Amino acid sequence: MKKSILILDDNSTICLMLKSWLVKKDFNVKSATNVEDAKQMIRNYPFDLILSDIRMPEADGFSLLNWVKKFDSDILVIMMTGYAKIESVVEAMKSGAADYITKPIDPEVLFCKIDEAFLLQKNHKNSNPLFNNFLLPPGDLYSKLLNRLNYTVENNHHLIITGDRGTGKSSCVKFIYEKGIHNSKPLVILDADEFENNTLYGDRKNESLLTEKFKTAKGGLLYVRSVDKLNKILQNELLNFIFKQSKDEDFTQVILSSKNNTEELQNILIPKLFYQLEKNIISLPSLNGNKEHILFFASHFLEFANYILDKKVESIDPDMQEKLISHDWSGNIQELKNLVIKAVLLTDGKTITKDIAVDLFGNGKSISDTSKILNVDSLRKENYEKEKIYQALKLSKGNKTMAASILNIDRKTLYNKIKLYNVTF
Repeated sequence: MKKSILILDDNSTICLMLKSWLVKKDFNVKSATNVEDAKQMIRNYPFDLILSDIRMPEADGFSLLNWVKKFDSDILVIMMTGYAKIESVVEAMKSGAADYITKPIDPEVLFCKIDEAFLLQKNHKNSNPLFNNFLLPPGDLYSKLLNRLNYTVENNHHLIITGDRGTGKSSCVKFIYEKGIHNSKPLVILDADEFENNTLYGDRKNESLLTEKFKTAKGGLLYVRSVDKLNKILQNELLNFIFKQSKDEDFTQVILSSKNNTEELQNILIPKLFYQLEKNIISLPSLNGNKEHILFFASHFLEFANYILDKKVESIDPDMQEKLISHDWSGNIQELKNLVIKAVLLTDGKTITKDIAVDLFGNGKSISDTSKILNVDSLRKENYEKEKIYQALKLSKGNKTMAASILNIDRKTLYNKIKLYNVTF
């Protein structure tokens, strides 16, 4: 997938020059000549990197850098300066810049710095266990699950993953993709639950979105969420994609997921599709009633929340642990993650205590479990999703990286949904 870069410089000639270089390197590139325009573009588009001048008439590059780190901490920023003073360099790095470059800019030096910034970011995330979405609690249940996932990776099998909301279906897909498929190959996601028109027409005339997505995923992995929402025509189309392709370098692995259990899927999917994949079905466990797993995940999410919120909450007291164990986790792992993040936000000391239980659970309801707060039956799906996004942005204090993590979607999907539903925060 192409990386997206924003150029910010009050000199439009420099913007055009840099854009011409970067487009030739296959980047998606936009430019702005002032900080306010740049901020508006960043609100609307998921940039991967910003090239920002330090000295500009109305506001300097440092003010933008500080704003970006709060707004979306995954965006890398490389500062550009015609004044290679050591003070400016030190300030840039202390403020969170990925690197700096002096003017006049040498294109080869620029390309090298951009590549290094992306590589360092990738290595940091890979080496930091807090960014590993696939967690392995103790016990046979998850050990067997890991074995099944590894078997799928080794044999490049197609797969169906079933499980209740929030049990980790997307995390399993990410695990399979990162371990089994070269990162130059695409991971393409089709959420069948998002489309009211079940024909799912894509941008190309007379071609379903399913066909379009499969072609885009060529040689990589296609993940179809809520496969039970596909009509019979699209299921048959999917069947042909899966089993009529050759196992060559363009072979595309397909993973399907559903909240329905195996017995229910047998009645929903066309027989040929179900029976072809019947031996390759993984069912994810729910969190309810499993003390060991609840406390394991809570401990991990406590570390994660401390990291992204820059806090130092050390523990959860026994009374609060009991409340976590006895809670009805209808949203499973994702709901627990959201609740622990909010608990850390509400905690001023070093221990999460039962004193904040009312703020977390209310009358036995977790604020993280949006479906319990909202009367979902009385809302259209877009209003439900819009409210979930708004709650995540509120919880993350507007930080897009954290909001995407709370919702368990990638940043670009979050930006698309914010734009689609016109969410303001």
